[in-house]
Amino acid sequence: MKHRIQRIDLQGFRGFGASPQSFTLPDSVVALWGGNSQGKTSLAEAIEFLLTGHIARRELLASAKDEFSRALRNAHIPDTVAVFVEAHLVCPDGVCRRLRRTLTADYDGSTSCVSTLEIDGAPCTEADVETRLGLRLLLPPLRAPVLAQHTLGYVFTASPTDRAAYFRAVLDTQDLEDFRAAVAMLPAELSAPSSAEIKNLSALEIIAELTAPLKTIRNAKTKPAIERALAGALQAILTAIGVSAKASLNERIDQLESELTARRAQAFPIDLFGRKPLAPWTDPTANLADTLTAFAREKAATSGETQRLVALFESALSIPAVHTCSEPMDCPLCGAASTLTPERVNFLREQLNANEAYQAAEKAALAVLRATDAALSALNSAAFAALPRFITITAAERRTRGFTVKRVEALSNDVEGTRRWAAASRALWRTAKRYSDRIAALRSRIEAAVKNIATWDEGAELLHGMEEAGDHFPQLETAVSVYTAAIDAISAGVKSAVDQSSRTSGWEELIALARDSAGALQALDALQQHQQTVKTLEKALREIDAASGNVADEKFTDLSANVLAWWERLRPGEPTFFSGVQRRGAKTRRTVDVKVALSAKEDRSDVKLRDAVAVFSQSQLHCLGLSLFLARAIDGGAGFVVLDDPVLTSDDDFRPNFASSVIEALLDAGLQVIVITQDHKSWKDIGHRWEHRGATQFQIVRENPVAGSEIRDQGDALATMLAQARPFINSQDSDQRKEGATRLRRIIERFCKELIVKSRHANGDAMASITDYDGKAYGDFSAQALALLTQDPSHKGKLNAAYGYVTPGPHDDTPPSTAQLKVAAGDLNRLKKDYLQ
Repeated sequence: MKHRIQRIDLQGFRGFGASPQSFTLPDSVVALWGGNSQGKTSLAEAIEFLLTGHIARRELLASAKDEFSRALRNAHIPDTVAVFVEAHLVCPDGVCRRLRRTLTADYDGSTSCVSTLEIDGAPCTEADVETRLGLRLLLPPLRAPVLAQHTLGYVFTASPTDRAAYFRAVLDTQDLEDFRAAVAMLPAELSAPSSAEIKNLSALEIIAELTAPLKTIRNAKTKPAIERALAGALQAILTAIGVSAKASLNERIDQLESELTARRAQAFPIDLFGRKPLAPWTDPTANLADTLTAFAREKAATSGETQRLVALFESALSIPAVHTCSEPMDCPLCGAASTLTPERVNFLREQLNANEAYQAAEKAALAVLRATDAALSALNSAAFAALPRFITITAAERRTRGFTVKRVEALSNDVEGTRRWAAASRALWRTAKRYSDRIAALRSRIEAAVKNIATWDEGAELLHGMEEAGDHFPQLETAVSVYTAAIDAISAGVKSAVDQSSRTSGWEELIALARDSAGALQALDALQQHQQTVKTLEKALREIDAASGNVADEKFTDLSANVLAWWERLRPGEPTFFSGVQRRGAKTRRTVDVKVALSAKEDRSDVKLRDAVAVFSQSQLHCLGLSLFLARAIDGGAGFVVLDDPVLTSDDDFRPNFASSVIEALLDAGLQVIVITQDHKSWKDIGHRWEHRGATQFQIVRENPVAGSEIRDQGDALATMLAQARPFINSQDSDQRKEGATRLRRIIERFCKELIVKSRHANGDAMASITDYDGKAYGDFSAQALALLTQDPSHKGKLNAAYGYVTPGPHDDTPPSTAQLKVAAGDLNRLKKDYLQ
């Protein structure tokens, strides 16, 4: 079982006003008729809005999204009135569920509308429409099974890209296209290998002499092979400039480097840009503070007088008698009797021991000061090495060698970049000078300490200065970083100009590769792996395209067969007919053609294929659009279709085909058919032809823009006509009775037409329609109708009598009496029951 719409309720949507409108639908066919601007498209789009939350017309027709601002809410209703569309849906499981969508924010400029969804009164998500209701929607842009005039011609007016997207949606191949797009993006997402060696390899391409050697380099697989290839490249350049190449690779490197330096120097002293990376700060104060503190402590513990008498004490204690003194003895220094006691000898020993600790501390202090001085010297040298050479020479030397700011500006062809480089150079020099001066001051302090360590007492000042030097180093790092960025911005231009002028472009890169053949080999391997990966992806993409094309072709074949079947139901036997939907070429993905066949023969042989847009009339394009829609709806598993003006009003030749064979095929396919039309004939045809299948008819009327469109049930046309005539029949006013007679005459004509069409259907004339008799008078078909009144001999007389009673109505005759009109109405009502129900 497929989905069926059992009832629709709506309020405030587009042409519908504040009064809720509702109508109940049969499982088979419902026809709604309305004139221009009565609300037909509003109803179709209300169903589309309910299912998708949007209307496709905004995406398909608007040149700018803001053209649909405030397009969904009726402009005349108060803001307090809710705008909603609700459908009672009988789902495949047999359960009827209510799906309701309420508009909460209308389209506004480029902003989409916002709405809320409910199933049986409980909030739900968009995904629930499919998961909980089982209602499968199609892919954009035409997601709902709702066909309107603007969607009929979309496929013929869309751009090639949009048309291809439409048919991907029709064929359900968007997943394949998404997969293909993802694979197509992979090469761009692959990070190409990058290294100095790879850049150097690329630079070799500009050296004219390396056309052949470069191929050998790229094909090298081993280190000996790459070295031979690079040696051959060096030889090719040396030979070209008239230099006899030496035997070994290293010798050829030195030869070319010497030539490069000499030639560049003639053009511009580019070597003056040379510098080394700034070495990181290494703390030169390791153990300095602790050592100086220990030295100060020992120095304080030993008096200056003791330090002066150390040699005398050592001499005295070196005398054996003094060294072993155990009782008073004569002093060997002054000769005083019994003055050198054991206590005095012990005192001398203590003084000497204290002095040894001092001596050790002094030695350690001198060692750490000299080590600190060496570390400071290394830091200063590192800072100096990080300066470009042009900063370390005098201005006169720079001018002599032609190294000027103007010359750099001319070579780089970058005025602003040169200005930043010059400013960064000055800032770097000033920062380096301050840093160097600090180090020089520290080294002067250390020199003074080493020269007179015994009296030096500036340890705290030295440590503070060391700390300041360490704090200043980040400023030097920043200045170097700024300079690096500035020189990098112009160096490539300068180097390129110099190399072009000296005809040495690519030499430096070749020399670098030759000095590091292992790195060159790794770079080649990385490039080859990357290229192989890209080729593999490109091959995969071609295979995906071929496979997708085969899938599309198969689906196009099936689609074309289904479209042709619907086309033949609408326009059977025409010499110009639909042929197929196909790709423009075997390798084409983005261009889809809709082809038609032209034949001058009755058997449709010897056809000529042309594009539909160029050949078909508007009527034919209209029918083809309808055929495409129906084929897609059935393939998508729709349980119902909503068709807004599916046949042009002027297409009298094809209207019967739609009302009969097309609707019959849709019903046979298990679809509920909802037709909204401004063609009154189509509306009458459908209602009458499919009455036996429970078809119902409604009218859409908008008598007041504020009240909005109303949906009125027509039901049994004859019963409705009789009910509408009854007030006039019963009136005592003669003019009113004349109107009643006129209405009864139309009812007699309608009865006869329905009787004849019913008989034609019973006899196998499936194309018979009540509209076949439009414009004909009673006398044109009365004999045929009377012949069908066979159930009772009195029936013919009753019909003739009724017609006789009402004939004066439209003429300037005496009006029939109320009794006559009542008898005629009663007889007609009984005849209707006997022959039409």
